[in-house]
Amino acid sequence: MSKVVFCEDDPMIRKLVETAMRATTHEVHFAENGAKGLALIDRVRPDVVFSDVAMPEMDGFAMADAMHAEPALAHIPIVFITASVQREQIDECFRHGAVGHIAKPFTMTELRARVAQFAKS
Repeated sequence: MSKVVFCEDDPMIRKLVETAMRATTHEVHFAENGAKGLALIDRVRPDVVFSDVAMPEMDGFAMADAMHAEPALAHIPIVFITASVQREQIDECFRHGAVGHIAKPFTMTELRARVAQFAKS
């Protein structure tokens, strides 16, 4: 069973993701901002992290940078979730070490497929 961390400040999106992931075999953990996400990632050591970009306290980019600065966390793949579909924003995701990008709004089918792509079975 793989471990997946979702960092998302919107409680409705967290609930939708939780519902979508319930039908999978993945162990799923949630944090509502980058600071809490970083602590959770350090504790859980997930196989993949899905993170919103714009969050309070610490945004997704700052969290990714902090992960990459920590050797024990640097190898964990990050997929950013953002409402922006502008090329500049997507490029910024990859500059911060993303292995993928999901544009909001996304379908639950798309989300599960992206989790399956990066998480261990």
